[in-house]
Amino acid sequence: MKKVLFVNGCIRGAQSRSLRLAQRLVSQIPDAEIEVLALPSLHLTPCNAADIVERDALSAAGAFDLPFFALANQFRQADAVVLACPFWDMSVPSMVRNYLERVCVTGLTFHYTPEGRPVGDCAMQRFVYVTTRGGYVDDSDPVLIDHASSYLNSLCRLLSSGRFDTLAAQGLDIVGNDPETLLAQAEAEADRMAAAFWN
Repeated sequence: MKKVLFVNGCIRGAQSRSLRLAQRLVSQIPDAEIEVLALPSLHLTPCNAADIVERDALSAAGAFDLPFFALANQFRQADAVVLACPFWDMSVPSMVRNYLERVCVTGLTFHYTPEGRPVGDCAMQRFVYVTTRGGYVDDSDPVLIDHASSYLNSLCRLLSSGRFDTLAAQGLDIVGNDPETLLAQAEAEADRMAAAFWN
C-alpha cells in the first residue's frame, strides 16, 4: 500500500468546494493508505526568530527525530501528497504557507550539493494541488496569474523528483455560470486522475 498524505487546508470546512473536490480524488486513489492532516486544527503561526534559531540548532545536531520536525518527517515519508485549499488572494491561505515553512527543512526534506544545488529528499511520487476558484486565472495577465500552482510546482521540484499537477474548478462565482456543472466537470477529471494515479 502506498502512503498518501491528504493535507486539508480548507478554511470553510464541510462547506468547502475545494474539500469536496479533493475528497472525490482521494477516495478513489487505488492501493493507498490515506493519512489526513487537517491544518485548521493545528493553528500554525508563522515561524518567528526563536523558531528559526531552534530549527537551525536542531538541524545542525541532526536531531531530526524530535517532535519539532514531526510535520516535515510526515511529509518526507509520504509516497504522494494531495494538498487541498482554496485559491486565495492569487496564492494559498496563510495557514498553508505556515505549514510549508515547517516542511522545508535543510538536511531532512532537501539538501544542497557542494555546488549549492538543492536536491529533494522526499519520497513523494506525486504532489497534487486541489483547488477551486471563484473567478478565472490567466498566466499572461499579471492581475490574474496563478501564483499558487507555480509556487507549489517549484516546491515539489525542491523537495522531490515527483510529478506535480493542479486539479481545479474555476469560474464558480461568475454570474451566469452553473457552479454545480463546473464542479461536476472537475470531479470527472478527479476520477480520471485517480484511475491513473500511480502510472
